[in-house]
Amino acid sequence: MKKKILAIIPCRSGSKDIPNKNIYKVFGKPLIYYSIFFAQQCSFIDKIVVSTDSAKYKKIANEFGIKPTPLRPKKISKSNSLDIDFIKYELKLLKNRENYVPEIIILLRPTSPLRKIKILKKALNILFKKRIVESVRSISLMDKSIYKMWCLKNNFLKPVIKNDTIFVEPYNAPRQKLKKFFYQNGVYDLLRTKLLKKNKISGKNIFALKTTDNLDIDNFDDLENLKKYKKKFIEFKKFISA
Repeated sequence: MKKKILAIIPCRSGSKDIPNKNIYKVFGKPLIYYSIFFAQQCSFIDKIVVSTDSAKYKKIANEFGIKPTPLRPKKISKSNSLDIDFIKYELKLLKNRENYVPEIIILLRPTSPLRKIKILKKALNILFKKRIVESVRSISLMDKSIYKMWCLKNNFLKPVIKNDTIFVEPYNAPRQKLKKFFYQNGVYDLLRTKLLKKNKISGKNIFALKTTDNLDIDNFDDLENLKKYKKKFIEFKKFISA
């Protein structure tokens, strides 16, 4: 039996670094368009929801073929709001309005628009085949070692991480001799719906999906850097299907 797969595109208003970031025009299209179009090209996704607190954003999403849903409350749409809150809100709406309960949820953040359908399929297959996996999260290799990062305490440097290396002072060791670290890039983010019963969206068994897709549009410097991605956006359908 086909699994029910829901794509949620989180699209709150109120961005501070870039006003109305999620609908900022990127090569002639509002940023949210790229995540909507991507989801629409994935035949394995059976429902798409744009989760927003803005009537303006909802109207734009509707223009691109997304069925309107009630706006999410402002209290769960703040800069410090948790993802789990809007996910639970949208699932409750779908259950009450359509009796729809997905097995898998895919988060498609507008600020990470450059994705590949084949990589998302790979992530889904991991969830299908490995029952122990509770969620899949894409990661990118950090260009600096966390052993060389610091916290400040009373103007004194304190290592971010406990020393578990062979070196007395790992912050003075060659980077090549230290283990690698990764950061979550927000491009591919999948979870089993049943995790929400535990009030979690990642769980303990998070499968690492290493990708080079790590574009994150967060500030005006990121917008300036988009010039080098112009061809991918102009030929977006071709890019995501390659």
